[in-house]
Amino acid sequence: MSRLWDKSAGSAEQSEAQRQLDAFTVGEDPVTDLAFAAEDIRGSLAWIAAQERAGLLSVEDAQTLKAGLATIAADIAAGVFTIPHALEDVHTAVEVLLTERVGAVAGKLHTGRSRNDQVLTDLRLWMKARVVEGREATLTLVGDLLAFAKAHPEPLTGYTHLQRAMPSSYALWAGGYAGALLDVVVLYDAAFDLADRSPLGSAAGYGSPLPMGSTSGRAALAADLGFSRAEEPVTASQLSRGVVESAVLGAFAASAHLVGRLAWDVSLYTSAEFALLNLDDALTTGSSIMPQKRNPDVAELLRGQVHRVRAAQREIEDLTVLPGGYHRDLQHTKAPLLRGVTIGLQTVRIAALLVQGLHPRIQPLDPELFATSEAFSRAQRTGRPFREVYREVGQQVKAGTFQPAERPGAPAPDLRALSERAAAVRAAGTRSAERSR
Repeated sequence: MSRLWDKSAGSAEQSEAQRQLDAFTVGEDPVTDLAFAAEDIRGSLAWIAAQERAGLLSVEDAQTLKAGLATIAADIAAGVFTIPHALEDVHTAVEVLLTERVGAVAGKLHTGRSRNDQVLTDLRLWMKARVVEGREATLTLVGDLLAFAKAHPEPLTGYTHLQRAMPSSYALWAGGYAGALLDVVVLYDAAFDLADRSPLGSAAGYGSPLPMGSTSGRAALAADLGFSRAEEPVTASQLSRGVVESAVLGAFAASAHLVGRLAWDVSLYTSAEFALLNLDDALTTGSSIMPQKRNPDVAELLRGQVHRVRAAQREIEDLTVLPGGYHRDLQHTKAPLLRGVTIGLQTVRIAALLVQGLHPRIQPLDPELFATSEAFSRAQRTGRPFREVYREVGQQVKAGTFQPAERPGAPAPDLRALSERAAAVRAAGTRSAERSR
């Protein structure tokens, strides 16, 4: 098998140097491109329809190509599609396999299209779908946190600087993470909007003289593929590489960031020193030497995931500081994109399982936690300046004589408002989910 893009027949036998160069230039594509294979078929089907509309393909040829691509799509769905190293990437592998199945007419598939706009289209379609999944997973985690909050209004020590600070509640703790994660959904929506622009028809980055490369032709392609619009002008398509990927990874990283903070809390709160939470056994592992120990391994692993997503984001940002147009090193962006999104999505989904396995260990609150509310109360009752009362209460605490006149109930979030907000955010995402299919 030879690559479709080779401009000379070359030698049947390769030198060791040539083999090394081939391995270097092909890189990870035969593995990473498998993730985008289904999207490559979608883009090719839209391209066939565009050629047919433009009169560049007969009805018969179009039907032959579509039928052949359908068999390859079935192979992809069944997990039996592979990309031989000699074929370099998914685009070549699909076209070679299509040629084997339908004959020379497969050579018409690529008319007017470049691998540059082809790979961009694959990636945009893939990113849109993953952003919808990330958004949904984040809202699922929000739902689990709100369920925990509703079930556990009991008081909980609130901390600043890891020192006991003020009264809180399990509901307020979980509700805070739910509210912060709802803020992150805005980032998923922004990332989706950036990815929702079709690059197909931009060819090598400067358009095509064929009808599919015209403004109306590109708009029709965008509609066929479920994009809201075409990327304009055509030169913006290659310039957007790195920008869209960074935005997508940024949304996943923001979710993973909050998951990491939640996991840190869980790691601390399940320790004997804090003793505020218990974890289901499935979320812990034992020690190989200490029979009494159960370690919060799931929480500890979740803590580090944001750094891995951020690393992928930074890798892409550094790789794409390039002059305008296409450059071969853009090939390196696919692997970190796939890796970072996969890690980010897994992180949010595992965090939901963590929350489902949390169980409060209710403890009486230290009287000193009520020092702030007592100072406010005394100032209000007596009309004395707050700072004067503040010093008085502080001296009593230091002397060990402080006792609050009353202990207010555990603070609670407005769970109804949070639930309504979550429902509204979920409903607003229906449009994006439909367009990503």
